[in-house]
Amino acid sequence: MPLFHYRASDYKGNIVTGILEAREERLVVQQLQQGGLIPLRITTEGGAPAWQERLVKVRGRVPMREVVLFTQELAALLKAGLPLDRSLQALLEVTTRPAMKAILAQMLQDLQAGKTFSEALSRHHIFSTLYVSLIRAGETGGFLEEALFRLGDYLKTVSELRSYLLTALIYPMILAGVGASSLILMLLYVVPRFEDFFKEMGQNLFWSTRLLISLSGAFRSYWWLAGLTLALLALVVVRLLRTPQGRMAVDRFKISAPFIGDLTRRVAAAFFSKTLGTLLTNGVPLVPALQVVQVSVNNRYLARAMGGVLANVEKGQHLSGLLKKVGMFPELFLQMVAIGEETGHLAEMLLSAADSLESDARATVRRFLALLEPVLILVTSVVVAFIIVSLLLPILNLYEIQF
Repeated sequence: MPLFHYRASDYKGNIVTGILEAREERLVVQQLQQGGLIPLRITTEGGAPAWQERLVKVRGRVPMREVVLFTQELAALLKAGLPLDRSLQALLEVTTRPAMKAILAQMLQDLQAGKTFSEALSRHHIFSTLYVSLIRAGETGGFLEEALFRLGDYLKTVSELRSYLLTALIYPMILAGVGASSLILMLLYVVPRFEDFFKEMGQNLFWSTRLLISLSGAFRSYWWLAGLTLALLALVVVRLLRTPQGRMAVDRFKISAPFIGDLTRRVAAAFFSKTLGTLLTNGVPLVPALQVVQVSVNNRYLARAMGGVLANVEKGQHLSGLLKKVGMFPELFLQMVAIGEETGHLAEMLLSAADSLESDARATVRRFLALLEPVLILVTSVVVAFIIVSLLLPILNLYEIQF
């Protein structure tokens, strides 16, 4: 049976860690609860790899995974009846990451100085505007524990979707890199060896062989020019991305590109739905919720378009009609928003639309990868076959002449 590493708290706030052997995680939870403990974290591993811990310590950053765990553990402690300051103190005692420990210590000091929890969170950049707004709504409405649980679920879902989209592109990138490296090695080392042999033969070469030899010679002679061009291009792109106009142009391209644009719009709509639905569910009014969403949107072109939506919603216009005028959201999403407004269940429909859009985005990525991978393999195979045939044709022709 697998071993589960657990972190739990008793009803006095004392932290207990250990290892239990069980068939599944549910049985570990039952054993801890029967022993009078509150499960905080249960994993099948002993924690993050040592190299990852050292890297985070050097950078002094707190990854999203740590923020999600902090949110979930704090919600569990508050649900068990511990006060907020005692819960933070318990988390401070068990946190091993220096950056997170410093943040928790500062939040405790702020709470002891009379500040609210949302004010203490707002001082640290790892907690987004969305995070602080949900906590503030939970404090005001008296449902901080529930807000933390919903916030933990939201952060986990968003983090998993982003990780899926990034991870899905790793294999095609490796495939493209290996193919490009193979072609470069052939042009640098394989073709020159055949070139000397062809000169000794003294016969006329096929057009494909001459083209291949010319490409190899140009690449060997002017590789530095290609490297310099790529470096200058990268410098121009970096400089462009540092300007507001450049970032706006890139974000606009992401929205309007043939295939990437459709996927970007779906992902943006999923994040928009999830964020706005979570805010509305936690009691945040529509206008302040839209303000938070506008700040949280990663695409600047979409965020600018949301400015007009926000101004007209304040005047009393319907959200679905305004989003349709933006022209960047899928039709299914717009219909679900309209239904939510008509029935008075906008928050529920937004969360349902987010789940649907997320599933659609994953399916779109799978279809794209299913097409991209064989295309990359086919293109690489055709180019390699062209090189091999171009090198073998003169040799085969020589044997025909001799016979």
